[in-house]
Amino acid sequence: MERKLTIKEFLRVFDYIRSTGERLNNKYKLGDVYAWHDYDGYTCWLNYRDVTVTLMFHGSLNVEYDKLTNYSDFTHQCLAMLDKNDKDK
Repeated sequence: MERKLTIKEFLRVFDYIRSTGERLNNKYKLGDVYAWHDYDGYTCWLNYRDVTVTLMFHGSLNVEYDKLTNYSDFTHQCLAMLDKNDKDK
């Protein structure tokens, strides 16, 4: 069974990518995962292949994907980033 990440965990992944990833125009990239936000920061996105996670103000979350395998790979990458971030502290 696939572990579901919480909005708080996705926000931590977003922050990790933003702080350690490579900046490409208005997006940040770490490995194969992209992170970006709108002009006021109220909406943030994470993207990997066909997976898009939208993090909205007031704790709303939307996850879209076509292939479950891509979502599974994305989840594993997010968990690895969270683990690395925790170990780096």
